[in-house]
Amino acid sequence: MKKDNQKIKCKVESCKFQNDNNCTLDEIQVGCDCKHNEATKNQETLCRSFECDKKETEE
Repeated sequence: MKKDNQKIKCKVESCKFQNDNNCTLDEIQVGCDCKHNEATKNQETLCRSFECDKKETEE
């Protein structure tokens, strides 16, 4: 069920979808870098929709 006016805050400035601390994607994928995709701490979760902003890598 899609809800209106939801926002995802993002502070990863090197992601091309980040704009003024907000993610501009309509949908993101979240995963983890752990065995069997079973996170035990929030630090183990990762944004799977991340794409590097080319201008950040050129500096």
